[in-house]
Amino acid sequence: MKKIADNLIWIIGQGGLLGSALSQQLSLQTTPWTLWSQPLKFDWKNNFTLINQFKHSLAEFEKATASFQGWTILWCAGAGVIGSKENALNQETQNFSSFLALLDEFFTTNSKKGTFFLASSAGGIWAGTKSFPITEFSSPFPISEYGHQKLAQEDALKELAQRHPNLQILIGRISNLYGPGQNLEKPQGLLSQLCRSALLQVPMNVFVSLNTTRDYIHTADAAEMILRSLKQIGEKHSSQNCTTKIICSEEECSISQILSYLKHLTSHPPLISHPENLIASQQPKELIFRSECLVSSFKCRPLFEGLNELLCAQEKQLQLGALPFPQAV
Repeated sequence: MKKIADNLIWIIGQGGLLGSALSQQLSLQTTPWTLWSQPLKFDWKNNFTLINQFKHSLAEFEKATASFQGWTILWCAGAGVIGSKENALNQETQNFSSFLALLDEFFTTNSKKGTFFLASSAGGIWAGTKSFPITEFSSPFPISEYGHQKLAQEDALKELAQRHPNLQILIGRISNLYGPGQNLEKPQGLLSQLCRSALLQVPMNVFVSLNTTRDYIHTADAAEMILRSLKQIGEKHSSQNCTTKIICSEEECSISQILSYLKHLTSHPPLISHPENLIASQQPKELIFRSECLVSSFKCRPLFEGLNELLCAQEKQLQLGALPFPQAV
């Protein structure tokens, strides 16, 4: 029999980089959270099937919450990146809106206190900002369709929270995630791609200046920060039921500095080229984040340490023949 004080937690997108890290961190937590096993693997490419899967899963989740005092849903799904096609990004927002519509109905039969976390993009939301450092109080300034869609998803969630006072939401605007297990087939994850390039000595394209500066956060640190933030908003007594938090390391690093780190760690830097690409116009030269909301004492691992960990993980993959070779472009 589960304790009535427990909180049932559902990670949507548990197989992804952030979702898997959150699942792993939850296993290390002393907080009374119980991870719920989603009964179906969502078919994100078939809208009709997906809606029915949402309905079924929400119904099963509602039944499971009967043994718990409250519930938490972490939305970590989405394959879109800057440069993704507009129709693909629109579809992701539509999928999210469809889930929220069903969650709206969920509240008609479930009056328990609920919490919803949305993984959003700090870089997408503030890409056009020129005033640094960027904090939670900086005005949004998206310059790509990706950023606009992320903002639309946030707004949809806020509208739902306005209709349901017993729903508390946390929006995590995350800087650049990196870590072992990143999908190397997706056109993102610069650090993972650079590490693979250095190990295999296969050239790769970098579409922005080597002076481009970003904030990189290890996925385990991001997951820990998110869970601590959720715990804090659950403990505070406030009439405000919506909180936005920047999930970042507060350590800026240029691509040229990353190449220097990799040369030190592997004795040979990645082989890179600089082809012209329209995506570069959607990428700001620098982004500097400082969080002024929640979890003020958390210290992320240094980037050099995280890169070394990432390289070691890819070296193990390489030895096992499991490190995917980059496709020819």
